[in-house]
Amino acid sequence: MPRSHRPTMVLPAPPLTVADLDELGLEDPRFELIDGMCLIRAWPTPLETRVTKRLVRLLIEATPSHMRVHTRGVSLRVEPRSEIVPDIIVAAAADDDRPRRITDLPLLVVEVAEINNRRYDQTLKFDVYRDRGVPSYWLVDPGSPSIDAYDLVSGAYVRAGSAVGSQELTVTSPVACTIIPASLIDPPQPE
Repeated sequence: MPRSHRPTMVLPAPPLTVADLDELGLEDPRFELIDGMCLIRAWPTPLETRVTKRLVRLLIEATPSHMRVHTRGVSLRVEPRSEIVPDIIVAAAADDDRPRRITDLPLLVVEVAEINNRRYDQTLKFDVYRDRGVPSYWLVDPGSPSIDAYDLVSGAYVRAGSAVGSQELTVTSPVACTIIPASLIDPPQPE
């Protein structure tokens, strides 16, 4: 039986740097680098995509003109050996409205954590964002559905609020909005 012909890629030996990935021309939003270790995330599921799109619309409507909402495909450079691709980033407006990489501290990072990436988003990424000093972090779980909002207080994330199902979560910082987790997933409307 002939071997399958799958694309292959050879990465330099760890620890890797963001510059190493740039030299390879990796622009796939699934590649992330944490402390020199390259991770490849699965493609988002239709549910994760739907939830992300609905949150983006909500945030764009609520975001003041001095802020921008960026979606998957825009990475956050944490340090020379760490670069992460959040599902949603809210950052200060810059000259480039469509950056490939954000190097300044964002105001908010949102992760949509499904079963295949929940532990990664709840632990490792949570710690990286906290250590980097990201002021606000939201974790959305479409399975529940639920949302947890965290604010950075004295170097630690403190839960600012949470909602499950048809409960409302109202936040005022960095963007003032109200989110109902159930409305992010159901009913599936044409996108």
